[in-house]
Parts: sequence; C-alpha cells; structure tokens
Amino acid sequence: MDIKTIAITVIAGTALLAGCETTSSRPYKASTDNILAFQDALQESGKTVKIGNFSASEGVDTSPTCRMMGALEVSPGKSPVEFIESALKEELFEAGVYDNASSNAINGNIKEMKFNSFGTGKWTINMNVSSANMPNGYDVSTEYSFKTSYSAIKACQNVVDAFTPAVQDLLSKVVASPDFVKLTK
Repeated sequence: MDIKTIAITVIAGTALLAGCETTSSRPYKASTDNILAFQDALQESGKTVKIGNFSASEGVDTSPTCRMMGALEVSPGKSPVEFIESALKEELFEAGVYDNASSNAINGNIKEMKFNSFGTGKWTINMNVSSANMPNGYDVSTEYSFKTSYSAIKACQNVVDAFTPAVQDLLSKVVASPDFVKLTK
C-alpha cells in the first residue's frame, strides 16, 4: 500500500469510529425549588397524584444525534421522554405528593424537543400536561441556553449535560402554572 491509501484508510476509519460515539449523562437530580413548589401546590389540600401516560407527538425526535457523534444518551437506559416522565415522578415523590394508588394521573405529551449545539447552545422543549380533570391540559415550554464548544465531543457533552437543567426548568413551569391546581383537582 502506498502512503496515500494508508492516510485515506486511517482518516476514513477515524471518521467512522467518531460517528459511533455515544454521549451520555448522569441520572436526574430533583430540583429543590420544584419540590417545594409541588408541596405548596398540593400538600395543604391533601391531594396526591400519579404519573399517567407520557408520549411524544409525531415528528418529535426521541433519539437525537449530535454532530456525527452518534446518539445522545440523556440518561442511562432512558429515552428523553422517559427521562422527563421519571423526573416529574421523582419531584412529586420527593415532595410527598406522589401516590401510585391516586385516581388523579398527570399525563404528558412532548410536542417539541430539539437542541442547538452551535453558537449559543439551547434546548427547546414544549410539553402538554393533562389529566382526567383537564383533558386538554395546558402547554409549558422552555428554551434553556448553555455554552457549547467548537469541538464536537465537548459540544455534544454540553448538550447532554444541559438536558437535566432544561427539564428542571420545564417542570418548574408545570407547577408554576395557575392551571396546575385545576389539573390536580
């Protein structure tokens, strides 16, 4: 083999391996502010809730990839939708208002979920929350900005690392809505 063929083979092999990288994150950490807000909203009335159905609207990419790095794993073994569902459940549980036997189930539908890893990084998430008491529910959304990088590896890790605070911000908007009390009647 000549030097040119070897160089092309090495470059192609490196590009192929880089395209198979997976960027992963750590498990969700509940927001103390959100826990306190859920307690304020529900504990005095003695109401409890549980998690119902969580889904994503058609067209929402639930397996996002970043800069040819491969799949973004926002949480070990969970899709982004499962991550958001689990995060809400964790915060309700930590607030002492989650009860699996409750007749009041909160449903979630992710209507938009995308990120930008160039320039100013940003997660955009839009979710509808609903219940039997409020079948049409209400929408909440977040545009969470974060620093990115020129390096694909670092930029994509920043995307993953920013997902948890983006979800915390989204859930803060769920409980801050005046419709949350209607949702949980």
